[in-house]
Amino acid sequence: MDRIFIFDIDGTLTPSRLRMTEEFAKFFDKWSEKNKYYLVTGSDLDKTKEQLPIAYIDRAEAIFTCCGNQMWRDDELIYNNKFTPPESLIEHLEEKIKYSKYYHRAGNHIEDRGSMLNFSVVGRDCTQEQREDYFKWDKQTNERKNISNDIKSTWTKLDAVIGGQISIDIYPKGSDKSQVLDIIKQERLVEPDEYIFIGDGIENGGNDYPLAELMDNTEMCDWYHTKGWKHTKEILESLID
Repeated sequence: MDRIFIFDIDGTLTPSRLRMTEEFAKFFDKWSEKNKYYLVTGSDLDKTKEQLPIAYIDRAEAIFTCCGNQMWRDDELIYNNKFTPPESLIEHLEEKIKYSKYYHRAGNHIEDRGSMLNFSVVGRDCTQEQREDYFKWDKQTNERKNISNDIKSTWTKLDAVIGGQISIDIYPKGSDKSQVLDIIKQERLVEPDEYIFIGDGIENGGNDYPLAELMDNTEMCDWYHTKGWKHTKEILESLID
């Protein structure tokens, strides 16, 4: 069966914000030589290169960064959907940082990636331990979900979705990961038997959800909600012809 795979990266092919493990790399090295795949991430290209071996980036048909708002091939930027966040949104986020009940601030809380905004109360400069701590705290308090809902109700032309363990991705409505499916389909000279997406943030509110929802309503498409790189390995092994 001819399949085209689409992978989220963080929490899907790698542990959250960490390098791909040696165990998964050994498996993916052989798998990636025989299969065609695209990568789609909320991160930018530099962060992607920190997590994935260059060989697996090079083998990808293309990389979609910033939730699909940038497309890269061979380090060349194919397109870039520019987004200038309103000043009122920046002020709103600064207030959220100031008044959050979470106790730690690590720095780099509002990251403008040119085509989207990434926001984190704890800050992207946090240590891995601080990342895990905030993730547990957020699960108990739903802080990111509440902030996301607040943004969407106040700025009706924007979307705000939970990304990774500590952040929120903000961009114009529709400028999410779902946009990559049409681009990928247009690229294929021969239609495959199936498109398969694997991501860890597919639950409603996660940044993988829009693409999974679109594939749910598109012929010859399927998706899998992974619990992490070990689960991704199990999914891929189950799909080997």
